[in-house]
Amino acid sequence: MTTQKQPYRCILSDPPWPERGGGRIKRGADRWYRTLRVEEIAPTMLASPLWRPDPSGCHLWCWTTNTYLPAALTIMFALGFRYITNLVWTKPHFGLGQYLRGQHELLLFGVLGKLPSMTRSKGTVVRAEKRGHSVKPDEVYEVIEAVSPGPRLEMFARRRREGWDCWGDQAPTDDVTLLSSDGG
Repeated sequence: MTTQKQPYRCILSDPPWPERGGGRIKRGADRWYRTLRVEEIAPTMLASPLWRPDPSGCHLWCWTTNTYLPAALTIMFALGFRYITNLVWTKPHFGLGQYLRGQHELLLFGVLGKLPSMTRSKGTVVRAEKRGHSVKPDEVYEVIEAVSPGPRLEMFARRRREGWDCWGDQAPTDDVTLLSSDGG
């Protein structure tokens, strides 16, 4: 598989938000992978050798938690996208939380240029089991693939998906299209 040469019309980002778990048991994202400070996320994406959104039309999907919702919107705007809506992934079991225990994640949707949805039959809620830290459900990828045309790129990827280029520290290294977030 070779790296996509033309600009991407769909970009999915799962930023390594600086979640730090407290207490006796380390529960934050920093237990699983290298995180970035909020102000490092947009510049890291822009510096990626694969960052090539199609200026005539590109969809950006950006995962965030409630804690980082304002930052995710700021990052979306900094990347040149306008916020349109969001998708909610609901989980059947409670997670962590300081005031309320989390049971969902947000996937923000933004557009650069003009690129309509390929379908209007998808809703804003996906109900799916949690499968591991930061492992997103296949049902969400199916929604994205129905709404957004290719070519597609996943930034801060943690696994490979057929038909997508991917980039990030945890991206599988046996594929030449995959690069780490430090550019190597």
